[in-house]
Amino acid sequence: MVGDDIYAKIAHMITTKELEHLAKLSRIKLTESDKKSLVEEFDSILNYIDQLKKVDVSLDTSGRVGAIRNISRLDTVINTSAKDRDALLHEAPDREGDFIAVKKMITQE
Repeated sequence: MVGDDIYAKIAHMITTKELEHLAKLSRIKLTESDKKSLVEEFDSILNYIDQLKKVDVSLDTSGRVGAIRNISRLDTVINTSAKDRDALLHEAPDREGDFIAVKKMITQE
């Protein structure tokens, strides 16, 4: 086949020895035809990945609709009156002193 001639000229990205090692680790028995077929398939996949590595995926997001940008505000201290603080704490389901009690999310070991 013409494709086999072209393929024979390309250096393999994975060797039969490496494939046999992977098969041993995976506890898979491979015949000689399986090995040849899998080497070709792995080479095809690895060559495709090599092509993807060369693709420039940088994007200029300025001026695009839906472009992601940071819209968070600065942290600022807001002084509240004791009356407002007490009203807020009164609405909380649980409190510990002058703080709102919340369920622990992270445990320390």
